[in-house]
Amino acid sequence: MGGRSYMLATRMPMSRTGFEAWLDAPLPGLDIIENPAAMWTGWVDDAGDPDWDLADLAGYPAAVTAIREARGSTPRRLLAARAAGGSTVARHHDGALELYLYDYHADTYGTQTSLLMLAGAGRHAEAGAATPVLHWGGDVYPDLPLGGDQPLAVLLVDRAGARFVDRYPVDALIERLRPVEAVFLAAGEAAGGEGDWAAEGLVDPLIRDGAG
Repeated sequence: MGGRSYMLATRMPMSRTGFEAWLDAPLPGLDIIENPAAMWTGWVDDAGDPDWDLADLAGYPAAVTAIREARGSTPRRLLAARAAGGSTVARHHDGALELYLYDYHADTYGTQTSLLMLAGAGRHAEAGAATPVLHWGGDVYPDLPLGGDQPLAVLLVDRAGARFVDRYPVDALIERLRPVEAVFLAAGEAAGGEGDWAAEGLVDPLIRDGAG
């Protein structure tokens, strides 16, 4: 399922202590998501089985091994690896985990790993209402949806776990994410399409060192 571009973003209230604990916590299992099969239900790409169990890759054992290794890693390691290639905001800022990821012509499986990573972040978030994670893709640009654009999915995350919802007030969610988007787009403009992504201020130092 390659060839699709994906964007994933959230602003999750979280203490600095919680953020650091999340960075080194192993990714949770799929059971942290109440309804993983509903990943696309109700959205623009409403489709069939999202293949969380990797059954469609049975003929590609090396790919399956790589995905399972990623899902057995930690947010710090995963984010350090992807931040080295740019197109990443991953930081603790103003009392929240701010994350904005864009993958050009990536694959669904890598995005699912990122969704698991963020589902696990809820365990370290501030108590309160569930935090939405916006996930959309297709032939998309790196900024947030516009006008009638629809995401692929919204994942609601809290300390008890996570669940996909087939409807959400997207306009309000986009406004919530505008400050994170602005940081991401400014960094991309400064890089000038040359891949020289300045990570300072965009990627937390604990992620940039890649340790843990």
